[in-house]
Amino acid sequence: MALRFFRYLRGYVLLKLEGKKIERFLNMALTRGIKFWDVRYLGKDRVLLRVRWGAVRALRHISRLTSTRLTIQEKMGLPFLIGRLKRRRAFLGGALFFLALIYFLSLFVWRVEVTGAQKLSPAEILKVAAQAGLKPGVLHRQVNGKEVERVLKEQLPQLAWVGVEVRGTQAIIKVVEKKLPEPAAGPAHIVARKAGLIKELLVLEGTPKVKEGDTVLPGQVLIAGEEMVVPQGESELRPVCVRAKGMVKARVWYQGYSEAQLEERGERPTGRKAQSLFLEVGGHRWRLYGSSSPPFGCYRVEEKRHKLSLGRNFSLPVAVEKKVYYEWEPYKLRRTPQEARRLAEERARSYLRACLPEGARLIGEQVEEVKGPKEEGLIRVSVRWEVEEDIGQVKEFTPEGGQEGQINGRNQDPRGGSAGGHGDSGPLRRAPEGHREGHGSTVTFAGRRVCLTR
Repeated sequence: MALRFFRYLRGYVLLKLEGKKIERFLNMALTRGIKFWDVRYLGKDRVLLRVRWGAVRALRHISRLTSTRLTIQEKMGLPFLIGRLKRRRAFLGGALFFLALIYFLSLFVWRVEVTGAQKLSPAEILKVAAQAGLKPGVLHRQVNGKEVERVLKEQLPQLAWVGVEVRGTQAIIKVVEKKLPEPAAGPAHIVARKAGLIKELLVLEGTPKVKEGDTVLPGQVLIAGEEMVVPQGESELRPVCVRAKGMVKARVWYQGYSEAQLEERGERPTGRKAQSLFLEVGGHRWRLYGSSSPPFGCYRVEEKRHKLSLGRNFSLPVAVEKKVYYEWEPYKLRRTPQEARRLAEERARSYLRACLPEGARLIGEQVEEVKGPKEEGLIRVSVRWEVEEDIGQVKEFTPEGGQEGQINGRNQDPRGGSAGGHGDSGPLRRAPEGHREGHGSTVTFAGRRVCLTR
């Protein structure tokens, strides 16, 4: 392929030979160091061949000595293309002016886009970026990406990360907004995310509905978002809806299954690789280096193609393609039953690690081998983990009619004091411990009363 590319640069012609002494013509040319290619016989005393343009004068002299007729059928290559363009100077000048104009316009940024914005409007981000010097019509070299990022972060504190990338005539502002925790809205229970055996219960707000040693099911209420309070000046208990807060740790069991083969067959990479680079101009393709065919019998190939362009919307008919061949080889692996079991156990443990939530603590492990037909050549293993984790999750609910009080200081505050008022009933105070539902004792924690069971 590289040879064809160099021939195109130097120029070559397609010749037609006619005469009785064609063999003598070819022999005399070869003795003078003139090389031919693509030689085709058209019939008796007629031949087509290709030869470099610089050898045509010497071939005319040989044709006179051998009484053969030499005719140029076609001229190909860069020298002839340049010659044709020189005869069409107006077209050449217009093409050069057009390319120069395209190049000049590609030096500017004509479009600015914003990606990743959700709560912030793109128009607001573009306005701040324009103040930092990034706007349509500015030169590439005048754009300071670091400065634009700094200004955006300073003037828009809602942004956690900003990146500026210039691609041709387009600039892209990539942003990531800060994720602020949403304020607690309404009353809520804490319910079980999964089944488990309660081991520890810490209630900061709400009424406990379970105790240590209880078995719970998914969706079961653990800490109710409701408290019984006594309004000031009254002796009757009244329910108040709150947003339950606390921690519920439970013992949870996970089970993983995996298997491993005693004899494994497959393919794996050897580490060897080979690269090939190709150049495409118009409809022609040349191999610059490497092999044109896969160098390995068993391989995987990775292809990358880069097309040259001026700006965003003007592509040149020039492309560079890179192929990387990675050699693979078949393998056959034999394992002992002990090795296969260890591999199956590790696979099962990897699966269980991916299932555990953050903060979970492993308490115990039980490994069992699952029996199966021996002729299958498989070792099956079941791994059971006992884990301690927080199984509580917040589940909001709508208070029933007639219940008083609301969280976040709106309406009646369940801890006493009026925060909006419910008529003249006065502030509410907590019921005595003997009147509260649930289990456990009450202690002072961080300046507030906490119900704690163990």
